Amino acid sequence: MRITRIIATVVAFALVALAPLALTSGASAADAGERAKPKHIGFATGKEIRNTNRFIAYGKWTTYKGKKITVQRRACGACQWKFYKKVRTTASKGKFRTRIAPGGRGSKVCYRVVVPGNSRYRLTKANVGCITTS
Repeated sequence: MRITRIIATVVAFALVALAPLALTSGASAADAGERAKPKHIGFATGKEIRNTNRFIAYGKWTTYKGKKITVQRRACGACQWKFYKKVRTTASKGKFRTRIAPGGRGSKVCYRVVVPGNSRYRLTKANVGCITTS
């Protein structure tokens, strides 16, 4: 009688532990596979060219050479990221450089670079920075 209770308790614990695995869908398994991929190797940043009020975004993506990456722009802190332009990285080293524009007077504009995922690497986003005008 005592062994029956112990076996019933062990089976109950096993069912409780395995229940979340049975309830997961195939979509979440695909998301887990996507997260298992590493991010692209590289960086993106921005700077002003001397003191000319002209700005550039530049960087290097060694895992995404000779292909197009996306630069996105956000016009305010609560706004959505929107497409700004596409830029091709160099085929030899994966470098890129593009001009970015400041906003109007009294505004803050932020930029980021999005590198699409592929079979080996997942989608990667890197913040370039924000330009605040007064």
